[in-house]
Amino acid sequence: MPAKKIIFAAALLCVFLFSGSVNANPVIQAPSAILINGRTGEVLWEKNAHELKYPASTTKILTTLLLLENASEDEIAQTSRLATTAQGASLSLAEGQQIRVEDLLYGLMHQSANDGSVVAAEHVGGSVETFAAIMNLRAKQMGAKNTHFTNPHGLPDEEHVTTAYDLAMIARSAMINPRFREIAAARRHSIPWPDGSPRLIVNRIPLMRSYEGMLGIKSGFTVAAQQTFVGAAKRDGLELIVVVLQANGAQLWADTVALLDYGFENFAAIHPVTAGEVLATAPVRFGETVSLQAANGFEITRPLEKKDVALELKVDPARPAPIQKGEILGEAVILVAGEQVGSVPLIAANDVARATLATGRFWFLFLLAVLVGLRIRKLYRRRKGRKKQRLSGSCSIVWSENFKSRRLGR
Repeated sequence: MPAKKIIFAAALLCVFLFSGSVNANPVIQAPSAILINGRTGEVLWEKNAHELKYPASTTKILTTLLLLENASEDEIAQTSRLATTAQGASLSLAEGQQIRVEDLLYGLMHQSANDGSVVAAEHVGGSVETFAAIMNLRAKQMGAKNTHFTNPHGLPDEEHVTTAYDLAMIARSAMINPRFREIAAARRHSIPWPDGSPRLIVNRIPLMRSYEGMLGIKSGFTVAAQQTFVGAAKRDGLELIVVVLQANGAQLWADTVALLDYGFENFAAIHPVTAGEVLATAPVRFGETVSLQAANGFEITRPLEKKDVALELKVDPARPAPIQKGEILGEAVILVAGEQVGSVPLIAANDVARATLATGRFWFLFLLAVLVGLRIRKLYRRRKGRKKQRLSGSCSIVWSENFKSRRLGR
């Protein structure tokens, strides 16, 4: 029947379109989202990424990092009355209760403890207000442009706002810290409790169990913020960070998976140079050759079909010895489609001593020898000249005597 044929054809068309749409942009329902390369910060996809939004508990990414950076994990923090009044998710800490910083870190990330966030803020900054000022300063250092935090937990406040882009930059900086990465990816942690029964903290991010390469990080929810999530995943050398804000219910995880799939299916991490890699050797004036190695690595994200990355070495050809290992001798310029996108210093991989024949002492002795030789030559020529004059004088006397004798008839 015509109607059935039309429906069947439409279904086939949909299958064809979606099965061949590996490179198509993802369909994201959330009003604000972003996908970046977690190591380089390159933006791979974005939707209203600079619109101000409420972060909810994704705020605790920065709270956790600041606690890691400013306190030892074996330190003991104490719960204040203010901490016990925090609403929402908590560790149910009692006023005066002590807790190790290590346990507090896991409580922030996986229990999303609002009371623990206040304990952390007071432990680091002395007060919530001071800690919020520290948060805002640190966020700017991380590359955040429009973030303003007023508290350490993300509970509703009209002035407590950020953007998808800023959260991506904050998460990227946090993931540089090896301990933060370890805590973010942990599945569970046991906290000793005063009554003797340990408190088990479990990572509640569902993608930790279902998405290949998931590294975790932090989700959040308030009525004003709706569902929020900042996540990271790694496959085939490419590490991605995804941020989804103001999502509706389970759509949060669908949007997250769609963005991560889009990144892994369409992009690759290219490493035109790696740290310590010897890229060339170069001649050295008055010395042996020197090996040139990259001072650090460089990564760039390229579409799978466009790995058009080139390397151009720029080295001073007239560099004289001596050269010390680690000395900067040039740069490796990274080009994409002929345009420079970055550079890496080239350093000496080995020492190069000045050749003996090229030392200052050599040239001094050589010049001295030349001067002495010239002096000797001059003296020799002068002596030879005097001897010639004496011989010439003797001949003249003999000739004169002979001439005189002949005239006298002798």
